Amino acid sequence: MKYLKYKFPVPILMLLTASVMAQNEHIEHMHLDSNPALVFTNVFEQALVHAPQALSGEARQAQADDYKAFGNSWFAGPPSLNLTFIDDRARTNVGLQEQEYGLQLPLWRLGEKASTEVLGNLYQGQADIWTDWFRWEVAGNLRSVLADIEAAETLMTIEQAAQARADELHAITQRMFELGELSRLDVMQAETLALEHMKKVLDAEAGMVDAEREYNVFTGLDERPAEGHREELTTLVEPVDNHPLLMLLASQVSVADAGIRQSEINAKGNPQLTIGTRRERPDQFQPYIDSVGISLNIPIGGKSIVAARTSAARMQKTDAEVALLNAERLLERDIHEAEHGLFVTREALPLTRQRFALASENSKLARTAFEAGELNLIQVIGVLQQEIEAERELRMLELQEQRQITLYNHLIGVMP
Repeated sequence: MKYLKYKFPVPILMLLTASVMAQNEHIEHMHLDSNPALVFTNVFEQALVHAPQALSGEARQAQADDYKAFGNSWFAGPPSLNLTFIDDRARTNVGLQEQEYGLQLPLWRLGEKASTEVLGNLYQGQADIWTDWFRWEVAGNLRSVLADIEAAETLMTIEQAAQARADELHAITQRMFELGELSRLDVMQAETLALEHMKKVLDAEAGMVDAEREYNVFTGLDERPAEGHREELTTLVEPVDNHPLLMLLASQVSVADAGIRQSEINAKGNPQLTIGTRRERPDQFQPYIDSVGISLNIPIGGKSIVAARTSAARMQKTDAEVALLNAERLLERDIHEAEHGLFVTREALPLTRQRFALASENSKLARTAFEAGELNLIQVIGVLQQEIEAERELRMLELQEQRQITLYNHLIGVMP
């Protein structure tokens, strides 16, 4: 049965298409350029420089240097200059005068100097460990950012290909309609399908822009690598011995432990040695007497006071120990989840590939049968959607496999 020809106006479709194209041009203009010469190492070094945490590294090194310098100093604190002047002119006015000039020197307590030197060395070690942790943390974030870009780009490519197939189907229905073989309703259904895929392309391109924006903010670069990041799965099943996160938390426990000793000494107070001279006369008829004086002030007792003032330091050590134990457990859990996720993904891949191959073959046969009048449009649309969905699932699953590999490597402590 042949249908009557009907040439329908398409001003609304033309306006919608023009709007979509304008939005596409705007989004595409925002895309970052891909540079084949740009590899993970280049991007990683730039991300390290661009990361706000880089400022913390300088502060940690300065802290270590300051404590080491303090441990090498002669005194336990800054010396003080003491000045005393006594005159009786405002009261009895017999000419009494006393003048004292002294230098007060804070002395190290027994073991305090060595404890300060140890603390300085611990801060230095922590600064070095923090650098390793910082590189590990940035590497993990960069792995994730690059994976997001590749996933967004892959999805955009899939949706653009799906739109092309929907446009092709729309063109076929339009041609068959003009030949009187299809109704206007069939053309409108194909047209609706094409518009739906235009919308999906817009959504995919918006996701691509978001992923590239995140990359730009994280690295400060206006170019991205042309190829996706790839890694081989490590053979390790336990975190490396020098895992950056665990090493950093362990160093915080050590620093907190040394801080307890430092707090105890500070709470007890330091002995004070004062060396000075004294010039005095009992009245205006007596000559001045000049002398040299030495005094030593030694704090004693105060056990309860010391305990109270060091309680915060002891609590800080306990918190550091708890943080280390929690990190070990969470890391073990996350490694197991990443390993399990990779296993599940790899198990699903062969089935998904087979499903996509069948869907692709079925889609080709369905289009041929449709043009021959053996299938209706609804059946063809259903088959086409199955093909698109199968391809989308397969590509996303392939990327998920690589994402799980990089996540597992990161959690184990392997740098790319």
